[in-house]
Amino acid sequence: MDDQESIQRLVENAERERNRGGGLRRDALTKLIEIAHSSDSQLKCYAANHIRYFFNDFPDLEEDAINVVYDLCEDQDSRVRIEGYRAISSVSSVQHKWVKRNSDVLVQLLQSDEPEEVVVVKTALCDHLDMDPGVTLGVLCDQIIPPEDPIDEEEQHIRDRLRSLVIAFLKVDAAEAIIQKHTKTPGTDTEKVFVGQLLTAIKRLETRDVEVIIKDLLLTMPCYTPGSARGMDLLHVLLDKARSSLNVKSNDLGSIKTIDFYISLAHFVAIEKRVASPVLLLRFYSTALMRKPVLQRFSPEEQLVLAGRVVEALQACEEESRVRPQICTHEQFSLLRRQVVDGAPNLLEALYDTKIESSTMWDTLGSLLLACKHRKERENWVVPFNLATSISRFQAQAQQLGSGNNSDEIQVLIRSLTEPSMSQASSSTTIDGDGLPERPAHLPARPQTGRPLLKRPDMSRPSHTNASGTVSNSRPAMQTRDSGSVAPRKRSFSSGETVPQIKRAKTELTEERQLTPSLLSRMTMPIPGDTEKTLRRRGGAGKKRVEDSSELDKHPMGGYSIKGAAAHAERGEESGDPAPRMSSLLDRLNKSEGVDGGGNRKRHRGKA
Repeated sequence: MDDQESIQRLVENAERERNRGGGLRRDALTKLIEIAHSSDSQLKCYAANHIRYFFNDFPDLEEDAINVVYDLCEDQDSRVRIEGYRAISSVSSVQHKWVKRNSDVLVQLLQSDEPEEVVVVKTALCDHLDMDPGVTLGVLCDQIIPPEDPIDEEEQHIRDRLRSLVIAFLKVDAAEAIIQKHTKTPGTDTEKVFVGQLLTAIKRLETRDVEVIIKDLLLTMPCYTPGSARGMDLLHVLLDKARSSLNVKSNDLGSIKTIDFYISLAHFVAIEKRVASPVLLLRFYSTALMRKPVLQRFSPEEQLVLAGRVVEALQACEEESRVRPQICTHEQFSLLRRQVVDGAPNLLEALYDTKIESSTMWDTLGSLLLACKHRKERENWVVPFNLATSISRFQAQAQQLGSGNNSDEIQVLIRSLTEPSMSQASSSTTIDGDGLPERPAHLPARPQTGRPLLKRPDMSRPSHTNASGTVSNSRPAMQTRDSGSVAPRKRSFSSGETVPQIKRAKTELTEERQLTPSLLSRMTMPIPGDTEKTLRRRGGAGKKRVEDSSELDKHPMGGYSIKGAAAHAERGEESGDPAPRMSSLLDRLNKSEGVDGGGNRKRHRGKA
């Protein structure tokens, strides 16, 4: 007791000493450090309460003094430990350079099993937040961020438990001070430290603590306003996590739940809270989520939820284009709607395959159909056949709906989107003049690669004659064989054999050949004015003969063959028909080959 009284008189005299670096004050601090290691709990508590008065006067004794305080926090007596917790705050208050180290010690002390002690530790941490909020929040967030290097299982368990304690402290005990005092003004250093550290933690953490950090810490801060830069940063982090999970080619339940977890958080940030632009979220949906292989990785119920989220994102972008065009312009919204409609067949197939006829499903279907209708009306867009087919599958179900599920509106939308496309698809199966199916209206015209159609000759017109009076034809003259060439042998058929029929392609060229008279028939056909000139060149009587019209009926429509023409000429001489004498076949051939009266062949210039 005498020692305690003497120590108290020494400390009281030292406190009254004006010379702060004097020997008396130094002796008092040395005595306090000494009694902190005694076995008397009262002396330990006295030392913990009075070290702060001399701590800042002697830098060479600071380390010894702070270590004594830490030892008191680990004493066996609960009263001593509580006084030690308070001593940490008192030391930091007189010397701020110890705030970071002391905050780290207090964070570790949150693991205490004594509830009354934890209350004191939390109070001490709140005091440190008021002393230096940026440093203290940085220390707290360091305990949330998982280490990059691997650690053993026991240490991992300790860190996981401490992380949950720190998050709970920030959420419950320090939230009011953080929001109303330390991050009230956006753009401060404290806000940058806190937000930056938490975003780093989200990138490394698993799903367990991420939701609490986002919903209970970040989104409660004043800097997260509609369309803010902070909100966009958060959305980018969440979408990156979702995208990395999608890239893992696994269909196990844990992987699918991880993907859905980050997608749901991104949807909460951009659609429900509107702290980020829904344009970024809808672009992610249309490019990464609406593909058929990705949708098939989810269960039918999850596919229905995903389709509903796509529709909600599209509606949010439409609202932003009207209210805040600086966030989503009309051009951006038109492009996003076009992307959603292009992927609508996959969403409609997912809705149809779920077999879940709920109000949510019909609302989602109606929104998708309405988006298709708006694109059709405002962009002069033609519904593709595959989309019209997917939409028409809901027709029968929509007719069975009650009035409470907007059945009439859905049926009207289905008819407006399917009837023109289905009729166009049926008409596109017909073949046009080029033998190709009719192309849809939204596709460019097919290039003309085929040959032009041949025109049928007009047999009603008379043939044009050239200056020499001979008939000019569009078909080139037959080339004569050389004298040395051998004619091919013709196969003779007996009366019992059947002459094989030659198959001809059914083209316009074949019809032209059938309608055009053969060369031999044109040669035997008398032409007014031509017979007289021919007889005059051959030295004939020069008498003009007029062919009886009845003689024309005796000639076959297709003309004579070579043998038939010769036989017809012999019969005409024997029967003594009054028909005019025609030149023989040999004379006509000689004429076409250019043989003169002496039997010599005339040489033609030009091509052989």
